Amino acid sequence: MNTRSGSTQAPPAKLDTNEDLGRAAFTRRSRNRGGVINYRVFLESEQAKSISVDRMGHAPIDELAAWSRERARNRGTDRRFYGWAVLKVRDAKRDGRTVKATPTPQNRCHADIFLNVTATGEERKHQQEKHAFQLAAHSRWREAPVDSNLG
Repeated sequence: MNTRSGSTQAPPAKLDTNEDLGRAAFTRRSRNRGGVINYRVFLESEQAKSISVDRMGHAPIDELAAWSRERARNRGTDRRFYGWAVLKVRDAKRDGRTVKATPTPQNRCHADIFLNVTATGEERKHQQEKHAFQLAAHSRWREAPVDSNLG
């Protein structure tokens, strides 16, 4: 894995089953005081086919956090990045889900968890929530590093 500071090397296209994926959290209620992840962290719009995540082991944590802070700024002035709900690829792939590396120009460590939900309407929403609960149950919390630009 590539974790050297300042490296711009792209991660391998194939994801390792033991690799950590991080779902960026933009609300204080993303976890409770005991560290239990709120399933809502893994919810997307009803039309979404996948859940956006970061491949945690392929860039320095400060770089991953900078990408997430930029996403928070793009979502609105009152948004803040708090940390990640982190789970293994093998857990993300359970229950019919697939995971693919989907690097973007803004984030070379981007991946998507595809839910593979084919239902529509209320049944689709129900299946998405079921996936969200399952993903949250396999996740642990990783606090965002302190932003050195704030002080």
